[in-house]
Amino acid sequence: MSRRGVVATSVLTAWAVGLSVLLTRELNPSSAARLADVALRIIPITTYYRVEQGGRHVGFASIAIDTVPHSLQVTEYVVTDSVSGGRQSDQVVVRMSRGLSLREFETIVTRVNDSSRVTGAIVDSSLVVSRAGSTSTVQVSLPSFAGIIGPTIAVLLDRPKVGLTNTMRVVDPASGKATTRTMRIEAESVFVVLDSAVSDSSGRWFAVHKDTVRAWRLVSTGEPAFDGWMDAQGLLVESRLPSGLILKRTAFELAFENWRRAHPERAVSARGDGSVVSGTFLASGVPMPTETFDTLRIRLGAATPREFAARYGRAYRPGSIIRYHRTPEARLQARYTLPTTEAWRKALARELSPAPFIESDDPAIARRAARIGGPDRDPSLIARRIVDWVHDSIRAEVLSETGAAGAIDRMSGDAREFALLTTAMVRAAGIPAHPISGLLHLGGRFYLHSWTEVYVGRWIPVDAMLGQYPADAAHIPFLTGSTEPGPDLARILSRLQLSVIGAVKVQ
Repeated sequence: MSRRGVVATSVLTAWAVGLSVLLTRELNPSSAARLADVALRIIPITTYYRVEQGGRHVGFASIAIDTVPHSLQVTEYVVTDSVSGGRQSDQVVVRMSRGLSLREFETIVTRVNDSSRVTGAIVDSSLVVSRAGSTSTVQVSLPSFAGIIGPTIAVLLDRPKVGLTNTMRVVDPASGKATTRTMRIEAESVFVVLDSAVSDSSGRWFAVHKDTVRAWRLVSTGEPAFDGWMDAQGLLVESRLPSGLILKRTAFELAFENWRRAHPERAVSARGDGSVVSGTFLASGVPMPTETFDTLRIRLGAATPREFAARYGRAYRPGSIIRYHRTPEARLQARYTLPTTEAWRKALARELSPAPFIESDDPAIARRAARIGGPDRDPSLIARRIVDWVHDSIRAEVLSETGAAGAIDRMSGDAREFALLTTAMVRAAGIPAHPISGLLHLGGRFYLHSWTEVYVGRWIPVDAMLGQYPADAAHIPFLTGSTEPGPDLARILSRLQLSVIGAVKVQ
């Protein structure tokens, strides 16, 4: 054979070997490659469930999947009525790499007034489990999975069909035990899922739209047991828990709001999915906050719109962590005294003048501000007194929108009216102020809210509705000078998915 023939044969042989390797990889992908493909198909979403026992609506559940550039977090939450009349809840948070490698988990179980916590973290090839003050180390084989992500992966690994079986290594987040579990698809069916609702005049919610979803029944052998129906996206449709409770996917309002309406005294904490509610907490029927936060750390979800970073800067990109702090007492001291100079008032004329809905020249507002201020010259002291007066005198009530004059005339209002009246009264006292529009963190969710900033040499957020001077770290500002976010900002806020990853409460 000529030299040219040898070279040609070598090239063809190398090409054939490469093609053979490629076909082998495509037809028989490695476990890591299959998991990487599954990871790309897991979508960030929160699903809600009605919890039933014996046909009765006894609780609420949610499963939130949050994907960020380098990790994936799944939060499962179930809260129900206990026989004794208290609340019982189970929360499981599982954090994984984007390649679906388990990193850590946390389980918090609450039974009325007793709580227990189990945490686990993968260190090299060991699982370090902490519970009740003790720590143990268990050898695990990776990849291992914990919580609902196991059934999700079992469905997404292959095209689901009856009889399909997958064996995987799992960690029980309730005990920290590592075992091997076989997941088998036992049946296939079609479910009608309610995905939106509307309320009537009584406040009860009713279904208005239904979706037909094909799902497969997945049953496991071994512990922890699993018996549930999963759809083609790997999302839970219906499940029977070992305790006998049944979870049925539905609209949030049907799962939670109707249950809250029946048990308003104990349902607030069920709102723990981190989503933004398109209304104030008062309009949503949620009680006033009882906790004050000194620090709040919030992570923006992967679904954060690009417009958000464009509007507020690179710190507000998907996956970013934002920190909010309560103004320390030392910074509340005023840096000037009243009355101020003409030049000073001219420089801050916009924050001192009457404006639409901020009628600081209204006689009733001006008289009340003058009476509260009296002969004092300290703007911080006067502003604090005004906040206290508005908090004590104005009744929190959902009503048709009005301005500061309307609020003092009716002596009632929602967060918007509290903010406008506080701003008007502080301006009438000769202290610069403007309203703020944003979100309020309460019970694990975020509600549209309004408050005020007063200028005492630096801008200090205050909230007369909550009686806070200064406003705590649960206040997340987005718009200065208005209590109306506007349709553009409201659209962006409604699409946010926020999760609190750290909080320090004021003792």
